[in-house]
Amino acid sequence: MKLYWSPNSPYARKVVVVAKELRIDDRVKLIETSAVPTKENSELSALNPLTRIPTLQLNTGETLFDSSLICEYLDEFADGGLLPALGPARRQVLKLELFGLDIMDRAVVCRQETLRPEGYRWSGWVDAQFGRIGKILDVLDANAPALDPDLGTITVGCALEYLDFRFGDRPWRSQRPHLTAWHEQLALRLSIASTRHPQ
Repeated sequence: MKLYWSPNSPYARKVVVVAKELRIDDRVKLIETSAVPTKENSELSALNPLTRIPTLQLNTGETLFDSSLICEYLDEFADGGLLPALGPARRQVLKLELFGLDIMDRAVVCRQETLRPEGYRWSGWVDAQFGRIGKILDVLDANAPALDPDLGTITVGCALEYLDFRFGDRPWRSQRPHLTAWHEQLALRLSIASTRHPQ
């Protein structure tokens, strides 16, 4: 399998962490690529009409895109159990995954906003996004997830580390001791420690 990815993308990192947790990362060839909104990537768009990363090309030639769909496929492929099959346990994992994805979505568009020319940036909009991120973090602090790796905990962990990577000037740990302690333990896992965003 070929994974088109970028080490700067929290969504792509999530897929790589999942592959490592499932112990199938040796079956996935990483192909570093870019998906800059203002530049055409003909190779990527030929595989994925959304022209986004991550994109997974299977050995059959089929392509999968969107980190959630790719992770679900990898978990099924490896019979891994990172996403329970049915019932309340599955819903809980998916709910936690959505918290992580929402943090990522808001942080990524804020990052794109900071790349605009100075006169075109909307700082109030960025502040509003971080206000909403803060509310999610407060919920997670009050209900710290289990440390057992699943699709939800991996997504939240990658989202928190993306905040550190891109927005170190907006510390999220202040006043959130439970979430901070949870992240410190999760960050010790080899799958997390070995995939950190470049400094």
